[in-house]
Amino acid sequence: MLAHRLVLENFRNYTAQELEFCPGVNIIYGDNAQGKTNILEAVYLFSMGKGFRAKKDAELVQHGREEARAALTFSDAGRDWEAEIRLFRSRRKAISVNEVPIRLTSELIGRFRVIYFGPEYLGLIKEGPRQRRRNTDILISQLRPRYFSALSDVKKIIDSKNALLKMERPNKAMLEILNEKLASISGELIAWRSQYIQKLNQYAAALQNEISGGSETLSMEYLSCIGAADGLSAEEITQKLRQRLENVERRELENRETAVGPHREDIAYLINGREAKSFASQGQQKTIVLSQKLSEVALMREETGEAPVLLLDDIMSELDRKRQSFVLSHIRDMQIFITCTDTEGFALREDTRLLKVENGTVKIVS
Repeated sequence: MLAHRLVLENFRNYTAQELEFCPGVNIIYGDNAQGKTNILEAVYLFSMGKGFRAKKDAELVQHGREEARAALTFSDAGRDWEAEIRLFRSRRKAISVNEVPIRLTSELIGRFRVIYFGPEYLGLIKEGPRQRRRNTDILISQLRPRYFSALSDVKKIIDSKNALLKMERPNKAMLEILNEKLASISGELIAWRSQYIQKLNQYAAALQNEISGGSETLSMEYLSCIGAADGLSAEEITQKLRQRLENVERRELENRETAVGPHREDIAYLINGREAKSFASQGQQKTIVLSQKLSEVALMREETGEAPVLLLDDIMSELDRKRQSFVLSHIRDMQIFITCTDTEGFALREDTRLLKVENGTVKIVS
């Protein structure tokens, strides 16, 4: 998986910019608030159809403009693709691949695969479950596009159910219909989550053991809304979920919100059998997140036969030399984008391109 050329028009602080990338390490450097992260966000846009910071597409449009354009030329398994995304302030975005319009964002996801790692992920262990679920959902969506559609459907069902539960006298028949839809779609979704957490756990445990010199054993546990989900089929999970929804019906009616579903699940991290959220040091938590992110790279390579594009947004400055070396030693033979304020301290490889950013303009230095 390689990104070759990026074109931006009125995107964030870029009025007009064209960039050519090398297949190795692309270091994007410059002072803070110059637009380094905006380039990574533009690249990421073609993986998930949205930015990793923007809550709305309008936030990606340059101030004072009504629309923005981003175009990316990339290759996957030797095949070239050209994708374009037009973003608007007042209407939904327009996506095309090889000049063919795409109606749904889910049709884009999975074509261009990336792993994004920024400083905000270093708090993944201490943060609430929403961030952990989101990280898992982004990974699985790129590997199983149907998962993204199921996730979208579940959200709509939960929103409808919550609206129904807030009524003075909820329609019981409609509630039963929504519960059946929720159980049916969530069964497959939860099965995928459980399977991928198990796969990630295998990679992450080995990486944690390596970086800790054999002193730390990491395990990741998927905390499903139905209890233990490992090894269960989608049909078995659906049946358990039906029963759980029946059991909590009175509580949901009293509290006027959906109490059971994929939106209530979490992932637990254990170091030497103890919960990392409560007992791990800050350094250990950073190492756990490093292990997970590198595991995502390895898993995506295993599943697709190609490495994803890795986006490292100002993360190296947050790590000590030992962890920096650990990251760099595990991300060879793939395309990497690194943002930083300067290149000092980097052992530049032959396949490195330096791009300096200043006031929304990028200059290729080498």
